[in-house]
Amino acid sequence: MAEIPKEMMTMVVTSPGNGTAVRDVTVEIKTVPVPVPKRGEVLVKVAAAPINPSDYGSWYLSSAKAYPMNMGNEGCGIVVASGGGLSTYRVPVGTPVGFLSKGAEHGAYSEYIAVSAIASIFPMPEDVIIEDCCSFFVNPYTAVAILDTAVQALAAEGKQCKSIVHTAAASQLGQMLVKLAPRKGIEIINVVRRQEQKELLEGLGAEHVIVTSGDESVWKKTLQSKIKELDCMVAFDAVSGVSTGNMLAALPPKGTVFLYGGLAGSVGGVNPMDMIYRQKKLSGFLLNKWIKNGGTISMVQRMLSAGAEVNEGLQKGGWSSSQFEDTTPEKAMEDLLKLLDGQATNKKLRIRFS
Repeated sequence: MAEIPKEMMTMVVTSPGNGTAVRDVTVEIKTVPVPVPKRGEVLVKVAAAPINPSDYGSWYLSSAKAYPMNMGNEGCGIVVASGGGLSTYRVPVGTPVGFLSKGAEHGAYSEYIAVSAIASIFPMPEDVIIEDCCSFFVNPYTAVAILDTAVQALAAEGKQCKSIVHTAAASQLGQMLVKLAPRKGIEIINVVRRQEQKELLEGLGAEHVIVTSGDESVWKKTLQSKIKELDCMVAFDAVSGVSTGNMLAALPPKGTVFLYGGLAGSVGGVNPMDMIYRQKKLSGFLLNKWIKNGGTISMVQRMLSAGAEVNEGLQKGGWSSSQFEDTTPEKAMEDLLKLLDGQATNKKLRIRFS
């Protein structure tokens, strides 16, 4: 194992600009001391970390007191030092791990990070290249949580979940759902904006894809027909705006739209009659709420089960694997803006540190 340096590089948001867009933020690369792990913590040499919407959304929408702000919520690497304590025994030096940066002194976009060995460390499969495990948490666990939420919501009404509608379905999360859902006997009605996105999903095995760039009356009718054909009662909407109202309108009476993103801003187009007379529901979905539901014992059982399922699929081509576009700390913001402007691929942006 190489000697641990005294200093390292870390990325920090120093200003949100005018607080309206990612392109307005000011990002600096700072040189800081390498953290020393406390008892119960391990030090991870970071191999890679992804840039998720949940990351960059906070960079310009947080309160003034949040700045300077650490960057990056998840990543992966190798344990290189331990602060000692019983909780560290399961991840000795040399263990490949995924990590969450919440509660750490620095964010995931750092060369090293010291994190809790029990709350923030997840052992990764040794037969998978560690850099390919950097998106092990947010998207894969959300995919598991979405399907479980749909199943539980309908089970509470004595019904079986046969299918769900999913918007922004060409995302990395959407691609994971396409591959995971058949294993659970659930069909996905994928809603995308462009024809090439439909072709992408069909290449992964998707059978039901609705493209919304054409005649509005046609795709809405097609969506309603698919919902009826597949006995669908639940939709998960990452877009918001009028998309939420469209999904709610397409569902049958007593259907539910779970909103988990705000790509298009505030919710719009909701017909009050859908909620008043047709008893349709609009609810929020949040991964952390799903994780903590039912208390500590339920949470531990849920995370162990989800973790085993996610790790099994991390190998290349597996359901929880991601396609990456690599970048560096120096070029990360430039490449992110290209992606957001539609100039990049549908791959997830990954910052490499080794």
